[in-house]
Amino acid sequence: MAYNPYDQVSYRTFPRRQTHPNRLAAVARLFGMQPAPVACCRVLELGCGDGGNLLPLAYHLPGSRFLGIDLAEQPVAAARRASAALSIGNLDLRVADLRDLVPGDGEFDYILAHGLYSWIPAEVRDALLAVCRERLSPNGVAFVSYNAYPGRYPRRMLREILLQHIHGIGGPAARIAAARRLLAQLPGEEAAALLEQGDDILFHDDLAPINHALWFHEFAAHAGRHALQYLGEADPHEMFDPREIPARDVLEREQYLDFLKLRRFRQTLLCRAEVRLTREIDAHCMDQFLFSENPHGRRVAGSDPVVEAVAQALRDTSPLPVEFAELIPYAGSCEALREILFALMIGGCVDLHVYDFPCEEAVTERPRASRLARYQAAAGGNVTNACHIPVELDEIARRLLILLDGTRTVGQLARDLAAHPAAPTRKEILRHLPDSLDWLARMALLEA
Repeated sequence: MAYNPYDQVSYRTFPRRQTHPNRLAAVARLFGMQPAPVACCRVLELGCGDGGNLLPLAYHLPGSRFLGIDLAEQPVAAARRASAALSIGNLDLRVADLRDLVPGDGEFDYILAHGLYSWIPAEVRDALLAVCRERLSPNGVAFVSYNAYPGRYPRRMLREILLQHIHGIGGPAARIAAARRLLAQLPGEEAAALLEQGDDILFHDDLAPINHALWFHEFAAHAGRHALQYLGEADPHEMFDPREIPARDVLEREQYLDFLKLRRFRQTLLCRAEVRLTREIDAHCMDQFLFSENPHGRRVAGSDPVVEAVAQALRDTSPLPVEFAELIPYAGSCEALREILFALMIGGCVDLHVYDFPCEEAVTERPRASRLARYQAAAGGNVTNACHIPVELDEIARRLLILLDGTRTVGQLARDLAAHPAAPTRKEILRHLPDSLDWLARMALLEA
């Protein structure tokens, strides 16, 4: 196997809820498609790395089939070790080129390519979209992220400065150190933001030999040459804007949105060109979804008590989604709820779902955290919940979660926690333990 920089400098991968089949299926349904059921689908991830995104998907969707490929041997080996430790039987991990898929691999309902398109040669970018066309099922959805203009121009300038500065310097560590020394002297928020990135991101994203940004219309045209069409964005609110936009069709509108937002990165969804999409959507389509709060959305609170009641109901159950029917009492009527949820959706304040993530929402007599979360907690404080969202744990919560294997009562948990040298007294632990367990349940980290 040829030298691979990802074997030299490990690149951390994380769960991205925008890549979850639930999200891809929700956007597809929004525009009139009938995507494959989330609980029994086929998923391909190109550039899976160490499995930080794919492993949790396979664990929490045991009825679906997953294939991950990557050129770097060491990250794939790490993913295989984790998969074996968790006894995940529906996941195949390979060291392979995306052009080496075999006919026996069949079609996939969802294809994921995050952080790949902009960092591979032109001929491989072409092959990536060819794979999407050839391997997508008739109602399949592909996720492709990439660097976009015009927002990428400031980072491109810094990249070119850094590449000139480190030219001739050998070895990843020396190149990273030299780049950081220069970045620390450069003015501006962009240089400061780049300096705060981890070494893996700096090295693989901005110091990489290839970092190809392009205009949205160029990406859409490239997809079109492979008989793929633009479906939408993985974050639906990114497709809406109250400003008047001089556009004749959806593609021109999306390009103008990039102008207005100075967008630098896209998470675009594609489908087969022959699929008929419904572009005229309104509040009446909200009945078919489940909803959860998007904590990153911006909304002026307190303007309408009915809207506030719906928003609070979503906040109370976050991160788990709520069915449309359960929210009707807060809005007073179906019609009012449709309008409220549609407005919250286009404002980025709610996420759409077509799948109700299974987890244990109550603390049982002998609570049990997911095997995945316990495995991750043994290595550090970042774990993945049932909704495919990272959850950061403090040290006490981390130690507690590791103990939640379903064999201990609350009293036994307090006893074992108190045995740690730096732990509070058992009495103090018992006072706070119920709240801690409730929090872990609310974070969708417990399983039945």
